[in-house]
Amino acid sequence: MPGTYDPSTMPNDLEFVKYEKKNHIAYVTINRPEVRNALHTYTYRELRRVWLDMQRDPDVRVGILTGAGKAFCAGRDIKFLAEYQARGEQTPHEDPSNPAYYWGGGGMPYDANLDKPLIAAVNGFAVGVGLTLVMQCQLRVMADDAWLGDQHTNVGRLGSPQAKFLALPRATAAFLTLCNGRLTAQDCYSQGIVNKVAPQSEILAKAEELAAMVVAGSPAAVQAATRVYRISSLNPALDEYTRQLDRDVAATDDSKEGSRAFVERRAPVWQNK
Repeated sequence: MPGTYDPSTMPNDLEFVKYEKKNHIAYVTINRPEVRNALHTYTYRELRRVWLDMQRDPDVRVGILTGAGKAFCAGRDIKFLAEYQARGEQTPHEDPSNPAYYWGGGGMPYDANLDKPLIAAVNGFAVGVGLTLVMQCQLRVMADDAWLGDQHTNVGRLGSPQAKFLALPRATAAFLTLCNGRLTAQDCYSQGIVNKVAPQSEILAKAEELAAMVVAGSPAAVQAATRVYRISSLNPALDEYTRQLDRDVAATDDSKEGSRAFVERRAPVWQNK
């Protein structure tokens, strides 16, 4: 309800995410450029705090999500995963005995039931969960040299293929998931996946143009429409089935081999077990 938000509760101790607010716009930047903004347990947790704060703050009407440096998001931090696997452990967000447990990380806007619209300012490549983040933004602006990809099966994981299947043309979703293919900015524009393509230096400005158009609308109506979009893109039974399949795949030897091969920069040797 308006007037119940306490500004002092805004997250201000974030290490891996930059979070600012201005003119009814929340600016969210994944801030791990040294690993091309790959996500690990603690980045997921910070993103979740941001989405929850955005939802609570009545002054925020729209968000812009981007990445620091030259990448939007390289997906899951595979080196972080491989370190845990080498010790025979699960990462904190995949370990049911850990307080940080939340399968999938819990850092997606949908995990927080965010009903404020998001604009993806795709400044560089977005892979794996980075692609999932892009797909959970209702509006998208993409740098002309950026690209989208899945890559989960390249490292022996499943990810969330159902999200791509529901959000994209089906042949495109299959190309990304099964072939680990890439979509260029022009591919994305021609298929209606992004709203605008521009030089990287203009991406934020283009996103702000869209944000201003959103802010001009009725906040209640905009949030209602965003909630409809969010709910209509969900299939709880399919999501749960996919999560179970993802757990099963994560427990295979091939999953560990995929992570090792990634870290060692070699082609994986799959055993199908």
